[in-house]
Amino acid sequence: MAASFIFVSCDSESVTNETDNQTTQNNTVAGKGSPGLENLRNSALADINQGGTIYYDNQRGATFTTNTRGSIVIPPGSIATNDGKPINGNIKIEYMEIFNRAKMVVTNKPTVANLPTGDKGFLVTGGEFYLDISYNGQQVKIVTPIKVNINTSNSKANPANMVLWNGAIDPNGDLTWDGASTNDLEFEVDGAVFGGKNGTGIYDVLIKDSGSFGWCNIDRLSSWPGTKVKLKVTPPAGFDQSNSSVYLAVEGEENMLAQFDMFYSATNTFEEHTGLVPVGLDCHIIFVGEQAGNYVYYILSTAISSTGIYIVPSSGLITTTSYSQVETAILALP
Repeated sequence: MAASFIFVSCDSESVTNETDNQTTQNNTVAGKGSPGLENLRNSALADINQGGTIYYDNQRGATFTTNTRGSIVIPPGSIATNDGKPINGNIKIEYMEIFNRAKMVVTNKPTVANLPTGDKGFLVTGGEFYLDISYNGQQVKIVTPIKVNINTSNSKANPANMVLWNGAIDPNGDLTWDGASTNDLEFEVDGAVFGGKNGTGIYDVLIKDSGSFGWCNIDRLSSWPGTKVKLKVTPPAGFDQSNSSVYLAVEGEENMLAQFDMFYSATNTFEEHTGLVPVGLDCHIIFVGEQAGNYVYYILSTAISSTGIYIVPSSGLITTTSYSQVETAILALP
């Protein structure tokens, strides 16, 4: 499936192009990914787009069934044109879901929260999803809530105590998560997961306004006891923030992934500046880059050291033309 996407955060009022801004602060550079790296990620995103065109009747509404035993329910009169006119006709739905860390890596959609303290937090997800609905080429206006149903069986994460998050994509194209207001996103049954068809659990997410189109997430914060350490990774020669990224996965946790959020040009290191994991925790450090239109990757499985300093050797890089090989390697991790 070939498609072109313009991705936005859930708190954006409309679909807009991501900017090419580059920010420099305290010798820290966070640069937008190269076109080659973006193309690889967009290709992976295009392949998980379940969207399509359905007919919407303003008096009857419409339901779109997903490939993962879920649905998008658009009730009668719940959407309108931007100038408030009722819609009767074909609407276009863009819809993607991500549940595991392998898919998070190849699409660059990790699960890291922006905390009120300014620090980052590790999230375990019941499902990340992207939704946009348009009519005659224009994003629709939400008049009354529409509902996204996601089956809990898609993620191995325990559904207890999950809350909702809005996606925030920065000028560099990296995604983090902000806690959602109940004015924007809300579970239909007070946050409870209830029995659906055949006894399966369902997350029923109400999207209450058009600003919540984009990336949304069903997650809870996760942490481990012990002395936390800030991690630093030196990429191979020829790689920096423009053509590569570094991610952190925890052994046994398939539904969570962190991204090293800063790149220091002075030391040529990717750094995770909050301290998300403690010394001794078994983790996987995943390096993914782009070179000549191909993926290059390296995975280091290790117990986190007290120094938290790691180097990605050029000799260890694996090159592939397919993101599926990267996913397979990550899916095979303990």
